[in-house]
Amino acid sequence: MKLKNKLISILGLTLFIILFLEIFIGNIFIKKYFKIYKIKSLEKINFIENNKINYKKLEEYKITKNAQVEILDKNNNKFINLSKLSYFTLKTKTGVKIILLSPYLNKLYMENKINLKKNSNLSIKTFKILNNYYLVQELIINNQKINDFDISIKKSKIVFLTGKIMTIPRKNIEQNPNEILENFYSNKNQVLNKIEGPYRIIVSYKFKPIEELFPPLVSYLITKTIVLIILIFLLGIILQKKLINPIITLSKNSNLIGQLNFKLEMKYKGNDEIGDLYKDIEKMSFKLENIIKFYKKEMKNNLQDKIEFEEELKLFMHEIKTPLTAIIGFSDIYLQDKENKYISIINNEGKKILRLANELIERKNVTNEIVLKRENFNISELIELILKIYEKELKNISVIFQRKEDIFVIGDREKIEQVIGNLLKNAIEHTKDFIKITLNVSQKIEVSIENNGDKIEDGNIDKLWQKYYSTNTDKNRGLGLYICATILKLHRSSYRAFSTDTGIKFIFTLDKGYKGDKNLL
Repeated sequence: MKLKNKLISILGLTLFIILFLEIFIGNIFIKKYFKIYKIKSLEKINFIENNKINYKKLEEYKITKNAQVEILDKNNNKFINLSKLSYFTLKTKTGVKIILLSPYLNKLYMENKINLKKNSNLSIKTFKILNNYYLVQELIINNQKINDFDISIKKSKIVFLTGKIMTIPRKNIEQNPNEILENFYSNKNQVLNKIEGPYRIIVSYKFKPIEELFPPLVSYLITKTIVLIILIFLLGIILQKKLINPIITLSKNSNLIGQLNFKLEMKYKGNDEIGDLYKDIEKMSFKLENIIKFYKKEMKNNLQDKIEFEEELKLFMHEIKTPLTAIIGFSDIYLQDKENKYISIINNEGKKILRLANELIERKNVTNEIVLKRENFNISELIELILKIYEKELKNISVIFQRKEDIFVIGDREKIEQVIGNLLKNAIEHTKDFIKITLNVSQKIEVSIENNGDKIEDGNIDKLWQKYYSTNTDKNRGLGLYICATILKLHRSSYRAFSTDTGIKFIFTLDKGYKGDKNLL
């Protein structure tokens, strides 16, 4: 997936999570908070003063709180303000029940929208407010269902009653019941049951949807969501401008350098890692352009010099492939374990420079002027390092190298690393699934690299070390073994390749070195 598409996906997921939290969790929190706030508000009874009812404040309370209030005089066991309620009696299997109609149901009855007749069968969903008194929440008669939307009941408190109507609804409920009023229904989320002086106050309230009770809050949430979408969109534009576009430009510049076009777009001025990479590529481009211009000007009339220059440049590019391969290999391993955008950039740009090296290697010939730096070094340790560099390429190949001891040799460590690296790459390209590396100690140190690839005809064995000879038809092949031969000749090494029963083996020798810190000139 391209970086731009990844950014869009990340921002889209972020927006979805924010909206989910805002709408789902936020909505639940606000509703719960509103209920708690409303209960606290309902508990502030201000219409009982000096054990007397202030009816003006009572009416104000009902209006401002949008609540239904019933007051019971505990001393006389009388309802003070139930005159607005009608009641009827219902005979059930367990006896006669007194059923209260709320103002809403009473209004429907008075408007003849509820057909309540004596001896009619009736089913109701209700809750008990005292010993033999019930308040209706849902009424079912003649397959007609009527709900009182101002009453909300917990499932655990619901009572279902079925029976025949004994008396039709009438006003002025009996306010002096024979039974003592006890055990009022007390569910603080729906009905408030509170004692104030000589009175028991019963307040019922229905919690309506938040959007109905507080429209500005809904508008705020919608506006906030729109603003979040706009902010994330603007953030995407900023990230594209500050991060993605510079990387895209960097990729274009790398392609231009690969085509030897040095008219680059270097507009990034940041002081971060990307800015440093821009500066390094600009310096590299400038130096490479000047080198090419200088040599082309000096050797434009000398074809042979021009060929030698191109060969030197080609050798240089071939030599830098080894450290580039190490950089790419280690960054690949790092990226397998942990994603890092800067390491990813280094990995991609390294691959582009490696591709540039391969393109330049395709041109003309290579010189064999190599200067050796002879030193004493541990070749066992060097082989293990090279195997580590090529760990990814060797993932599906069985490699045998048993390091029994530290073996020291004398030679140019970097050049020998190049030789072993080229031989190992050659083995990786041709093996089926097996590579064996062996160190033998005699008068000299003998290094052998064997693979179980296809055998080579005897007449073509010696041609392996020639320039541009390859059993592979790829145009960029044929230099690796030639460079190996050139380096080994300078080391006065004996080297050869031959077919075995299972594949092909390459062998070369080096002078013995010394253990410890003792180095040779």
